[in-house]
Amino acid sequence: MLLELDPLYILLIAIIVFLSSYLLISYLRESSTQKKEEKGKIVTVKKCLSCNYVLNKPYDKGEYVGRVGEKCPKCGGEMMVTAIYLETPPQPQEAIS
Repeated sequence: MLLELDPLYILLIAIIVFLSSYLLISYLRESSTQKKEEKGKIVTVKKCLSCNYVLNKPYDKGEYVGRVGEKCPKCGGEMMVTAIYLETPPQPQEAIS
């Protein structure tokens, strides 16, 4: 006994299979060819209010520009956060022919 399916159902199933396989192949192709972006690191710049000593260090959660509180390793004065920025890795330069 053979199952008899309506041609419309067969067409609908074929379209669903085609679209699913197309989306899967597109996703795999894009993810394999897409460059993995290297994220930079967030840097905090602290400056001593007494001796103008500058310290660059990795960002700690909760820091903000203008925050005072850490002691200067050079003179013992107060350090203030003067800048917070994202340091991106150097981009390879393409050869110009």
